[in-house]
Amino acid sequence: MEILISRILKYLNGCLNDDHMYRIGSFVVKHYNEICQYDLEQFIKSSKCSKEEVQDFFYHLGFHSYEEFHQQLIIDKQIRLDQINARMLHTSVDKFLSHLNIKFSKEEFLHTIDQICDLIFHAKRVVIVGALYPSSIAVDFQTDLITLGKEVIEYHHFDKSFTFSEDDVVIFITATGRTMEQNAKKMVNQHLCDAYVVLVTQNTKYIQFENVCPDYVVHVLGTFDGLEFSYQTMMILDLLRIRYYQKFYEEE
Repeated sequence: MEILISRILKYLNGCLNDDHMYRIGSFVVKHYNEICQYDLEQFIKSSKCSKEEVQDFFYHLGFHSYEEFHQQLIIDKQIRLDQINARMLHTSVDKFLSHLNIKFSKEEFLHTIDQICDLIFHAKRVVIVGALYPSSIAVDFQTDLITLGKEVIEYHHFDKSFTFSEDDVVIFITATGRTMEQNAKKMVNQHLCDAYVVLVTQNTKYIQFENVCPDYVVHVLGTFDGLEFSYQTMMILDLLRIRYYQKFYEEE
């Protein structure tokens, strides 16, 4: 059975409107660990939504009360922590590296991955930018890092209040560059360049597009092959969450 936070993420990643469902879902992602200590009154007050809106959110997830939602949230969080510990224990990154088709040696790429993991650990938020399929691939990555205490969201152009900051790490995923063309100018105006930007692409001509100036570029080899790019993106995100856990949590 799919855990609750993953269901919320799938809804948010396909969201089209800045309505109460989007705002409450975003609130849950941002305050995932604190919510485990909230009662209904505190949840309503902190989310800045009405009681009716909060109840509608729970209803759409299949719950009849906050107590049901809260209990499932706590249960699922522990389940996911146990899954992470079991899956990551003694996991070797070599098999992932051998499947990657990138313009790096294995040693160089692992060093880059570790640097990105350091950025993520010290950042307040990770923002994923990409078309629907890349963002769908990212749900497991989001779920693991959120469970470990890091806010990981997807960028939505309809969110008029959204702004980037120096405490963000942005993972910009675009095979051909179309997503960059469609969003970069607006995102630069939203202070994208204040954040650390990691660009994952097959099209290197977009590295300097609209002065985005990424801090790290993962050049996936190939010529705009959507299937191969999606597979490589999944491997890169898996490698990031494995190394993130190994670097910061495995010894605890």
